[in-house]
Amino acid sequence: MKTGILKTAVILCIVLLATSCISSKNYANRINTWKGHNVNNLISTWGPPGDVYTMPNGNKMYTWLYTSDGYVTKRYNEYTKQIVERNNISYCSTSFTANKDDIIINWQFKGDACISFK
Repeated sequence: MKTGILKTAVILCIVLLATSCISSKNYANRINTWKGHNVNNLISTWGPPGDVYTMPNGNKMYTWLYTSDGYVTKRYNEYTKQIVERNNISYCSTSFTANKDDIIINWQFKGDACISFK
């Protein structure tokens, strides 16, 4: 009995440690390392952006979008007496702003898939 509880406790600790290493804070730290670098180096590493927007002040915003294939959830709605399906798609939109000299000066991201292991 004690070994079963001990094994469960050890597994729970391992899971907690592993998931604590995956976070949006880690993602923010990772993309912040690009600040001050030339945007051409970023493009060489990440590949071509999905969108480039030229701002009125001449700066450019480069955006990459990641989406998952998603999954479908089903639940029974008691009020309508029907099964309701919902598509759940994870995404991460990451944008970097570069000045006229192509130096990254800012970044932003949004979405539930903006996570990093480091």
